[in-house]
Amino acid sequence: MLAAACTYRGGTDTPVVRKLSWFSYLDGTDIRSTCASGILDRYRLVYNARYTEQIRSYELVADAAGGAYLTARARNADPNMLDLSFPDVQAPWRWRKSTAHLSPEAFAELRKRLLDSGFGAAPPVGLRLYSQEFYWVASGCVNGVYHFAAWTHPSPAFAKFAVPAFLFAHDDTGVAVNQPRELYGEGRFQEAGGGRNHTYTRFTLQVGQNGLSGASGLF
Repeated sequence: MLAAACTYRGGTDTPVVRKLSWFSYLDGTDIRSTCASGILDRYRLVYNARYTEQIRSYELVADAAGGAYLTARARNADPNMLDLSFPDVQAPWRWRKSTAHLSPEAFAELRKRLLDSGFGAAPPVGLRLYSQEFYWVASGCVNGVYHFAAWTHPSPAFAKFAVPAFLFAHDDTGVAVNQPRELYGEGRFQEAGGGRNHTYTRFTLQVGQNGLSGASGLF
């Protein structure tokens, strides 16, 4: 499953780890493998705003009081080379990160938005996720049960997806959101500003019964 992709076991803040285990990270492999009755609920939501333009990630872990800890991460495709510093030469490719604590009321609101958007129902099996388009994926362990869902733009499901506004309001990374837009013709598959022969990272994923069932066009 997810051929040529390493299993994610943590360390997504490290650029090399993130790239090698990206598909596994999107699939929520680590969440699924540890999901069991009695553990605290956990969610991961990832926004692919054209992979070569921007990616954003939101990790939530419930606390014992009914609230949750939220870690937001974001990265644009064209790193600011002014951030290059010694000895951390990978700094331009690292996530911008912020953390926040959600009150029980705020966490309950997020859960409701997820449920209203179809999270917890059957996943959209067969849905294809193209790296050069806009989509969200969500994985989570809720009450000891693993769930996976995905929403692609444009679609009725994406238009009704009620979670992004909430997450963006609690995102202090300082990275402006790359809002979804209409893509036409070759623009759906080319990097912004790239010519016909421009080489860049692109891949296609497909939703399966309980996560991602395959990948093509790997790094």
